Amino acid sequence: MRHGSPPVAGWVVLPALILNASVHAQNLGSEDAQRLDRLMREMEAMRQQNAELAEGLAEMRRKNQSLQGSVTEMQAQLNERWLSEERAAEIRKVAEGVVKDAETRASMQASPDGNFKLNLSGQIQFRYAANFYSNRDNNLLNASPGTASNRGTAASSVAQPGSFKKNVAGFEVRRMKLDFFGHVVDPSWQYRIVLIYNQNSTAIQAPGGSNNGGINSGSSMGMEEAMIIKNLGDGWKLSIGQFKSPFLREEITSSRRQLAVERSIVNQMFSTKFTQGVMVTHQDDRLVAEVMYNDGGSNGNTGAAAGFNNASVVGPSDLNNGAGFSEWAVTGHVGWLAFGDWKEFRDLSSFVGDDAGLLFGAWVNWQRGGEQLNQGALPGNGNIPLNGNADADFLTWSVDASWNLGGAHLFSYFVMNTAYSIPATATNDGGSINSYGAVVQGGLFVTRDLELFGRWEWLATQNVGYNQAANSVTTGVANVFNAGRANIYTVGFNWFLAGPNVKLTTDLGWTEGPLWFNNGIYGAGIAGTDYRIEPFGGGDQVILRSQLQLIF
Repeated sequence: MRHGSPPVAGWVVLPALILNASVHAQNLGSEDAQRLDRLMREMEAMRQQNAELAEGLAEMRRKNQSLQGSVTEMQAQLNERWLSEERAAEIRKVAEGVVKDAETRASMQASPDGNFKLNLSGQIQFRYAANFYSNRDNNLLNASPGTASNRGTAASSVAQPGSFKKNVAGFEVRRMKLDFFGHVVDPSWQYRIVLIYNQNSTAIQAPGGSNNGGINSGSSMGMEEAMIIKNLGDGWKLSIGQFKSPFLREEITSSRRQLAVERSIVNQMFSTKFTQGVMVTHQDDRLVAEVMYNDGGSNGNTGAAAGFNNASVVGPSDLNNGAGFSEWAVTGHVGWLAFGDWKEFRDLSSFVGDDAGLLFGAWVNWQRGGEQLNQGALPGNGNIPLNGNADADFLTWSVDASWNLGGAHLFSYFVMNTAYSIPATATNDGGSINSYGAVVQGGLFVTRDLELFGRWEWLATQNVGYNQAANSVTTGVANVFNAGRANIYTVGFNWFLAGPNVKLTTDLGWTEGPLWFNNGIYGAGIAGTDYRIEPFGGGDQVILRSQLQLIF
């Protein structure tokens, strides 16, 4: 019999023995009968014990099987736990390496207590642009139809001063910026330094660009912003240094967040750009107010006493190398967020999924030029100011509205400048000059990554009758206060190739009238827009621009 198996044969033989013993007991005596009866009871007790033993063995076998299953399950769990621990150890090892690397990187950016921090951002804009004077004969170099020399004649073997070629095209690095910002001492003491590579503006005098790195090469790495910012708490902030004075939303919005390839001509005509001074800002959930006392529009990177020598003519002169100066300037801005979130208005686009919002703004710049009248007159008709640094007062104001629709955006503004207190001369009665501008633009996302847009802009100057006749200067020198009138139309698209960090923008623009100025009221140039100046006799022009922007 196998160990652990019940004694099956015993259960068959034992009843037969008991029955046989019972039969024999009837033939035995009383004593024998008692012994036999006792034996039978003992045998019955053994049978019961055997049955109980068999049942116990069966129960032990069931428990053994259950125990074996538990052991197997426990072993599997132990194996899984061991594997999990091994994986966890590997993950911890990788995580520790990442943390160490992050700590190494963080040590270059922030102190352990968080009181010192440095961030770095950058921007590259690479552009192709083509400009066409649409009403020019291909053989004519000069901007004045009927007076130009033909390219093929001996008299015009060399282009004459002030001449313009009909079609021009090429590539350019429009902007390359490095932006350093963070805080020192504690998070309330903030700073920002922006370095920018400036385009070569003197290539016509020094062909070959600035590859030689010379001091007169016309392009270099320079300071665009240098700010110290103190967060005073409760929405108050104090900014000191060089930065953009708070005038025109189109200008204040970063170049990386524009709708078209470049800001509008109207913006270039009226914006105050970078200057130096002190600004106080207060902002809450719905209102923002800023006021800045500064050196005047576009007077950044100048010394405190720059230009304080009277020139022989009005406007920037050789005595101050064209830097110019203002006696004083005050710039201010008030914005009201009707609904929405401030962060949604950092761009001149409204992306799919953004919240809707409506923002209104009012802006003003008032300054007194520092150049004094002495002798002579500026180009143009009469003694007309050359820019906001000339001997006059300049008051510029603007109102705007921005409407975000979460996938679509509308933006418009009106701007006006009045130049007054202009010294009277024999050809100028000292009256005021009014200049006007307006912009309406909008964008619509047709997919999450593709935005179509359009823009209309208008500018006009009323110079007390002096610029009602066309500017008589034909040498390429023109004056913003003789700017005349023009409508400009632009259409295009933005294709976000990798989110907001990589964007391809292409647009087509057309001016239905000539542009009679190189620089705006406060010195901003139109060259960066890829439009060109057209003096007397000029007409419309067309530009095609395509730009790839990378932000890091």
